[in-house]
Amino acid sequence: MTLFRNCNIRAILRWGVIWAAFGLVASAQAISTTTVQGTVYLANGSTGSGTLQVSWPAFTTATNQAIAAGKLTTNIGADGFVSVNLAPNLGSSPAGLFYTAIYHMSDGTTSTEYRRFYAAKLLGILSGFDL
Repeated sequence: MTLFRNCNIRAILRWGVIWAAFGLVASAQAISTTTVQGTVYLANGSTGSGTLQVSWPAFTTATNQAIAAGKLTTNIGADGFVSVNLAPNLGSSPAGLFYTAIYHMSDGTTSTEYRRFYAAKLLGILSGFDL
């Protein structure tokens, strides 16, 4: 009976170590991002609401993190405020990549921008470029 109990304890400990290792690997693979935020203005100078679509190609960051190609859509608030978290692409590989930002504004206008973003912690600032 004692031997059986010890085997169960060993099995439980073994599985506990395995799950802990999986947890460490998962947390080590988190992508670091920088918050890009700002206020969007219309051509007439008033704040604008609408939606923002951001897309990017696959790349590897300057800190060697692989980023899959992707796209996100977020709302631009009635006060024009918008905030997104993006992986910094300045110094990425392949070089020269940009995020594509498409603004669909409530007044019916659409505009497109191409941007690069610094890692906030590398620059010692709170956010990347303003939108």
